Amino acid sequence: MYENKTYENILADALFRTDTKYDKRQGSMIYDSLAPFSFELAEAYIMAQVILRQTYAKTADRAFLELRALEFNIVPRGATAAEVKGVFDRAVDIGTRFNFEDLNFRVIEAINLTNNEFKLICETPGAKGNYCIGRITPINSIPGLQSAQITEVLVPGQDEEDTEAFRERYIRALKSKAYGGNGADYKEKVLTVNGTGGSKIYRCWNGGGTVKVVFVNNEFNKPSAELVKEVQNVFDPTPNQGKGYGLAPIGHTVTVEAAEEVIVNYEVPVVMTAGHEPSEIQAELTKKIEERMLVRRKEWATQNENQFVTVRTSVVTSLAVDLDKVVDVGDIKINGKTVKRLDLKSHQIPKLGTVTLTKG
Repeated sequence: MYENKTYENILADALFRTDTKYDKRQGSMIYDSLAPFSFELAEAYIMAQVILRQTYAKTADRAFLELRALEFNIVPRGATAAEVKGVFDRAVDIGTRFNFEDLNFRVIEAINLTNNEFKLICETPGAKGNYCIGRITPINSIPGLQSAQITEVLVPGQDEEDTEAFRERYIRALKSKAYGGNGADYKEKVLTVNGTGGSKIYRCWNGGGTVKVVFVNNEFNKPSAELVKEVQNVFDPTPNQGKGYGLAPIGHTVTVEAAEEVIVNYEVPVVMTAGHEPSEIQAELTKKIEERMLVRRKEWATQNENQFVTVRTSVVTSLAVDLDKVVDVGDIKINGKTVKRLDLKSHQIPKLGTVTLTKG
């Protein structure tokens, strides 16, 4: 809008508007008076452009985007700590701290005292705590303790929501018009629960007044039973379903379920360049396929309840032929069948199983 309002253009315009009977050459009184003014005015136009950009959600910097979103009670999702299951060979006290590499965990509650299972929380917020499966070491000596390990992530931790993800969520919320227990309202409120990553809402799935919430965790995988229970209690506690004791309106009976994982196994016949074996590209191709699977799961989280995810063999073909040493790709099998695509049901998400490479 103000691209032409440069120092040179402003100065030229100002000199043009000055009567020619005056000396306007560089070094003259007129020129030396207008030059600093033109510089300051050019800076003002630059700031005006910046301010204008900050008024739109699409172009605003994070601080101004947060202010804009706050008007609709939408705030960035902060970093949260991972909650995990710890299994020990004896009971441990609440508050006991353990170490896994560079992270510390603290016992916060008992899960099953008979089996010495406890819930621990990572003391460092963020997604790092989601990858700490294995043996843990007590920070202070615990007499009689021989075995301590983390076996499962109950509620995944998440990093602070990045600016572009927050921008997309804000714009999507404006378009969907969440209000009073409609589908968009449920979707928005699911994301307020730590560890969640997106949902589908099925209205009247079991008669009038019934609502089913199917969701994924913040890593876009199947959530744990613990997280499903937590979301259920937030929306509609089981002992008093339909009575409005949770976020769901009175009269809404809400059932919360985890998205169902469908294991996708690939058999990929590849023609390699002379002297090379399919095993050489196994790790790289598997990684690329997993990245595409993650994209599909993220796509699921933005769909309506009647939409579904499709897994296509053509995607794997494209990924494989782009790799060095690959000449061609044969007919790919999904779960033992030669098909072009696998259509999942609306409540299902794909999870990569095995990638078997053969000579084509």
